[in-house]
Amino acid sequence: DSGESTLRQYEFQYEAFVRWIGKAHPDADELRHVTQAYADEYAGHLALKVSASTFNRHKNLLALVWRVLEGESRLSLNPWKRITTKRHVAHSRRELTLEELQRVCAAATGEMKIMLALGIYCGLRLGDAACLEWGNVDLLKGVISLVPMKTARRSQNRITIPIHAALHALLDQV
Repeated sequence: DSGESTLRQYEFQYEAFVRWIGKAHPDADELRHVTQAYADEYAGHLALKVSASTFNRHKNLLALVWRVLEGESRLSLNPWKRITTKRHVAHSRRELTLEELQRVCAAATGEMKIMLALGIYCGLRLGDAACLEWGNVDLLKGVISLVPMKTARRSQNRITIPIHAALHALLDQV
């Protein structure tokens, strides 16, 4: 029931494990050959390379694969269940000061200037600003109408945002 992007992410995570096991333990050519020691070793390998959140996603995907294929692959244990989930420590970034934001905007040119203005004046996320099409912009009515990418898979609710005068002037020049 997962979406296309989630399935691609699962594929990437699983292939990372397959590459690692192929190099570290070429004798483990079937799922049932993956021991608790191998799983622990891979967890240690991952912990050195990725964030806690990414580590947990890899571990959870591998636990899911083992659970789904348990009977079919004659698996006697799911070694990923015993791997401890990493505690996520959020690293927040400070907001730009008004002066810093003004410097960034003043230095921007072309499409970057427009994307920054869409973010500032409309509150659009980077993906929405980068993928915005002229069909979503009505300069005569002074509105931008779109389905945000963050919610597009769950809901087709369209949002309509008034175009700020400064953004309108910028878009008029394009």
